[in-house]
Amino acid sequence: MKPNRRTDIATVALFLAVLFGLSAAFVILPDRTHSDNENRDLQTFPQADIGSVLDGSFSSDINTYFADQFPLRDMFVGIKAAFELALCKGENNGVMLGADSTLAVRDFTVYQSRLLSTPDMDRYYAETVRKQLAILNDYALSSDIPVYAVLPPRTVDVASESFMYPSTVSENLMAETAVLSEEIFVPVYDMLKDKYDSGEYVMYRTDHHWTTLGAYYAYCGIMEHIGMGDSVIPKEDFTVSSASGFYGTSWSKSGFRFVPGDTIELWYFGNEDEFTTNTGDGSFSGFYNTDWLSEKDKYSVFIDGTHSVTTVKKSGGEPRETLLVAKDSFADSLVPFLAQHFDLVIVNLAGRMTDLTAYAAEYSADRVLIVWNFENLITTGTIGNLK
Repeated sequence: MKPNRRTDIATVALFLAVLFGLSAAFVILPDRTHSDNENRDLQTFPQADIGSVLDGSFSSDINTYFADQFPLRDMFVGIKAAFELALCKGENNGVMLGADSTLAVRDFTVYQSRLLSTPDMDRYYAETVRKQLAILNDYALSSDIPVYAVLPPRTVDVASESFMYPSTVSENLMAETAVLSEEIFVPVYDMLKDKYDSGEYVMYRTDHHWTTLGAYYAYCGIMEHIGMGDSVIPKEDFTVSSASGFYGTSWSKSGFRFVPGDTIELWYFGNEDEFTTNTGDGSFSGFYNTDWLSEKDKYSVFIDGTHSVTTVKKSGGEPRETLLVAKDSFADSLVPFLAQHFDLVIVNLAGRMTDLTAYAAEYSADRVLIVWNFENLITTGTIGNLK
């Protein structure tokens, strides 16, 4: 009996040591404000007031706070992912593991209204999406200058063949774009899916963005749609520089640490020194801030990532049209291609900069291009605030 009792005591002591150790670490360690591994801001301790308590947002934020600030969180996410695979679930944290180590998020916090969002949902609120697209359509049709919209699909939409997961939701979601007028909407879903299914590297395996090749194909579609197809620069006219070891947002969320990284490609036309990118915080020549290639968030190599307003202008030569790009981060890898034809004013639509009429007037824009991916469309109400 004594050996067993000693074992029991040791087990209890170890459990209590871990429990109190983690509790002490939670109290002692300062809150982290950002996760480089997940490339997102973390929830800090929320402020309570009558409104947030009554509408439930405080309760939601405090739950997120405990999850985000839990000690050794990244390690435990990896351990959980290993157990999920051992149980043959094929996914973790709402991220599926597919063929060729492709990762795709299928669960999102889906927006329904200003006061209601549903976490961990693999569907969408159809009426909410339709209302937003109708507002986008009305804004575009009422504009004094041409407005175009590109809605990049999610990895789970494009790479459905890599997963044992029905594509019905994706097909229904893409069908919602029927509310958009043909002259406004630039379709890219079918093209990207065909390219992906034929083996082309158009979507990252570990991240939610399209690759530079995927962005190039979208650029071709945009130029064709706006009547400038003859100006498209052929692929073979670019020189490609590659940087390996890119681990994106899907990889970070999944916990599948064994999945190999992606390769980021920088496409050079040879005239990059004629362009200046100004982020408001500084400026640099060309379109790439290569300092980011040594960081976790390598995707920010494109135009230095997200800023409120970024301009890209070419020095010398003939005057060019100004294109206002209202965007999320998918547009960043489009910039090196579009800048060959337009001076660009890029506003961060994800930062609620939705008064595009005012920005177009301020910067004397000749056209507007909205780049807003389907994940943002179903998880935010931003498009509903366009004016």
